[in-house]
Amino acid sequence: MDLVALLKFSHVIAAVLWVGGGFSMILATTLMARHAGAQAQMAVVRAAVLMAPRLFVPVSVFTLASGVALLFLAGWGWQPFTVLGLAGVLFTAGFGAIVLGPSCERALKLEETAGPDAALPLLRRIQRLAAIDYAIQFAIVFLMVVKPGWQDVGVLAGLAVVVALAALATLRPLPRTA
Repeated sequence: MDLVALLKFSHVIAAVLWVGGGFSMILATTLMARHAGAQAQMAVVRAAVLMAPRLFVPVSVFTLASGVALLFLAGWGWQPFTVLGLAGVLFTAGFGAIVLGPSCERALKLEETAGPDAALPLLRRIQRLAAIDYAIQFAIVFLMVVKPGWQDVGVLAGLAVVVALAALATLRPLPRTA
């Protein structure tokens, strides 16, 4: 196995851990919202906050670094999948560090001071923001697998439409609960 193959494998494993781990957290909070009380839902947030510096940050940094290394070592250059993938990884890593992580920490502080029920509206907002983040992450995975060229305008435009629709669906007003 040569260096490029080893680096590709490591890159994919890191991306699987990052995307899969975060998606599992989203799925857990969604299921808990339907089948558990506020305290159990906040336990998932506590787990996410504990996992962020131990899993999400290291694998996101490694995914980015190994992807950039592959740009040069594999000779891929500045193809759409590398340019858009790099932009997407930078966005989602920054979004997690600047928006999602601090929002989860605020929800936990609110739970401590006002109780778990008081933190649920913030948790719902976090879930919606995380859905946008994961639409972008799945778009990155699509780009890495399909590897469209600059001439594949239909594929790139279709992907942009899917991400935009996911963002719009996530940002729509929440239905009122009784």
